[in-house]
Amino acid sequence: MLKKIGLLVGLAVGAMALTLLLPSDTLQYDLNAKDLETDGIISQKYVSEGEEKEVLTIYYKDQLLGIVHDIDEYEQFLERIYEEKYAEDFPNTEVGLGEDVHVSKTVSQLEVEDKDEEIFAYLEENNFFSIMGYKIEFLNGSIAYVKNSDDFIRAREDFVLYFLESNGVDPSEIKKLLDTHQTTPYSSDERQDISYRYLDSAKISNELVPIDLILKDYDECITWLSFGYSYEPNYYTVEEGDMIQGVASKMGVSVMNLLSVNSETLKSETQLLQVGEELNVTPIDPPVQLEVVKNRIVEETAYPESTQYIYDDTLREGQRIVEQSYKEGTYNVQYQETYINGELDESQTKEISRLLTEAPQQEIVRIGTMVIPNVGSGSFRLPVDNAYVSCDWLCYYGHTAIDVQNLYNKYGSVKAADRGTIVETGYGPVTGYYVIINHNNGFWTYYGHMSQPCFYSVGTTVAKGEVIGQIGMTGRATGPHVHFEIRNGPYYADTIYPWPYIGG
Repeated sequence: MLKKIGLLVGLAVGAMALTLLLPSDTLQYDLNAKDLETDGIISQKYVSEGEEKEVLTIYYKDQLLGIVHDIDEYEQFLERIYEEKYAEDFPNTEVGLGEDVHVSKTVSQLEVEDKDEEIFAYLEENNFFSIMGYKIEFLNGSIAYVKNSDDFIRAREDFVLYFLESNGVDPSEIKKLLDTHQTTPYSSDERQDISYRYLDSAKISNELVPIDLILKDYDECITWLSFGYSYEPNYYTVEEGDMIQGVASKMGVSVMNLLSVNSETLKSETQLLQVGEELNVTPIDPPVQLEVVKNRIVEETAYPESTQYIYDDTLREGQRIVEQSYKEGTYNVQYQETYINGELDESQTKEISRLLTEAPQQEIVRIGTMVIPNVGSGSFRLPVDNAYVSCDWLCYYGHTAIDVQNLYNKYGSVKAADRGTIVETGYGPVTGYYVIINHNNGFWTYYGHMSQPCFYSVGTTVAKGEVIGQIGMTGRATGPHVHFEIRNGPYYADTIYPWPYIGG
């Protein structure tokens, strides 16, 4: 009984504190007005005024619930509730009213209807009760209510294990190494734990806490740390061919998340899954922030400098010799990464070291610049100035050439597309007057429909851009133009698609 009186006094102090927040005459009005029944949740009519006596005024939030006449009955009511509902789950403690229910002891001469039993029934029906336990309040505003503070402290320590790189080693061993400032092993993906800490400090107080929110044991504390109070588990049934990484990706959670919430059955991300096995795939969403700092070693590409070109006048123009091939190297790079509740915070990632393990190799190319008068460069210009292509490659079936006009001078000059030797001139029924130039580097060019024979005889060496004739429309032609071919042999059958070789 003394214990209950002490509890009641504590509740009364809390209710008095609430009263100070209400208008100064509220309590007086409630206890003296004859129309009290219009204000209380439990209607109590005014009877009379008599001798002063102690009563209990009970408020739900800021509204009067009712006035209890018999304080002893109130205490017996709480004892009964405790014995009937909570003694088995919460032995050796006591029950009180909830956080939103405030009780104050008042001396009053006001006589109102005795509705103690109706008030007690209302409290019981709405389950307005709290139990003595522990309130754990974090700096970020999260609150946990626990039956045993030791369970929560142990769960908070073990929750860290979910986020450590076990690599087949018991995570508790990794944690012991961190707690004693020793080096931890690297995981299979080259990650190493170096520290952990909770970012939110906590304050623990022993007080009346909401019964429907109280965490009764270690397992419930672990669940709260993982998901808070709004935990709704989601499960996935393993199908043929499923692997842990694939299930995690399919369900939108990390591999660490999947391993953590299934720690009793999953021990490693390489573990084989059984078809029909049910996995908890609920995303971890802790109400507190746990920071784990890791080192990670990755192999990155070391790129060589841009290609070095050496111009060599002892090599024929257009000839290229690769003296040293392009080759990428590698770095071993160590990063420090910060994870908050298992998620990488990229803004805090920093490079710790970079070691060149294989040097890159720059490409070196020697380019010939020696000009041989009758040897072409391998890069061709179009055979007319102000060029306009009137019929491109295969503009009609069998047309393996390009027809080129001078946009401003229809009968202007025909020019050699590159250096070379004139090896054939003549007249054909289709292409009219024509010229063939051997560029002495594997290429030949053909020029048709000229207005008259070539200006030079066979065996003459011509320069790139040198005039060799005039544009015409001899043979079969619908207008003045040059029928232009590039060949990789002397014959018509050797004609090749020209555009890759035309550069200016």
